[in-house]
This record gives sequence, C-alpha cells and structure tokens, in this order.
Amino acid sequence: MDLTRDVPRSPYASLGGIVFLPRAIDKARADAAGTLGEYLSRHGFSVDLFEFLGVGVDDFHEAVAANATDAEVLAWVQANMAERSTDEIAAWNAMMMTRGPATPELEAWYREFLENIGQGHRTDLSRHFDRLDLDEGRDVPLGGRR
Repeated sequence: MDLTRDVPRSPYASLGGIVFLPRAIDKARADAAGTLGEYLSRHGFSVDLFEFLGVGVDDFHEAVAANATDAEVLAWVQANMAERSTDEIAAWNAMMMTRGPATPELEAWYREFLENIGQGHRTDLSRHFDRLDLDEGRDVPLGGRR
C-alpha cells in the first residue's frame, strides 16, 4: 500500500460490519511500508476506531503487519476486540458515518477545507466521511451518503 501514490479505501467501507476498518488497514500497511504520505494511521479517526474496538494502536499495527489479508486482520480483530453487540457496532457505525464538525470553529474549518479542494459549492455536505471521499476523488451524491 503506497499512499504517496494512491488513496486508502473510503471511510464508509466496512469489514466484518465495521466501517473505517478497511481504511485503517490500508493506512497501517502504508505506515509499515514507509509510504503513508500525508495520511495519519495512529491519530484521528483511526484512534476512534481502535478505542471502540478496545485494541491498542501498536497492537493493531503489529497485527496488520503479521497478517497478509483483510480476512486475517479481521480474524485478529474479532479475537482481540472488546465484546460488542450487533447493536453497539451499528450505533458506532451510524455515529461515525454521520459525524460532522462539532463547534462553529470546526464548521468554519470544514467549509474552508471544502473550498480549498474546489468543493465550496457543496453546502449540502456536513459529514467528515463525505469530505474525505471528496478529497480523495470519490463522487459524493447530493446530500452526502446515507
């Protein structure tokens, strides 16, 4: 995985029913390869995922390095994560997929970010995952993903 030349999977992508997990795997693989570029694999939304799963950042990165496939990483996650019900996973997914700027200052930053990537006209968007998708060249439907 070379994130100096490519982008990670969409934050909306899921593995084992958990959103953001494929993206975190991509970023951890790039981190191990020294090709993370401007992405963060040990901060931001990745940390939110690790906290929800109840796994350490370093432990996750070591598991990704030791397991060659998504299926193997998922098996490791399922064996090591905190016990979560289907409802808890669904609630976490919904929270992450609808999460947007929480303060007026962050809202201003969000709007400026969209402006800087040529998407300032997208006043219909308010979700961080939509912003990430747009920034990485993925189409985002009017009103964002649901």
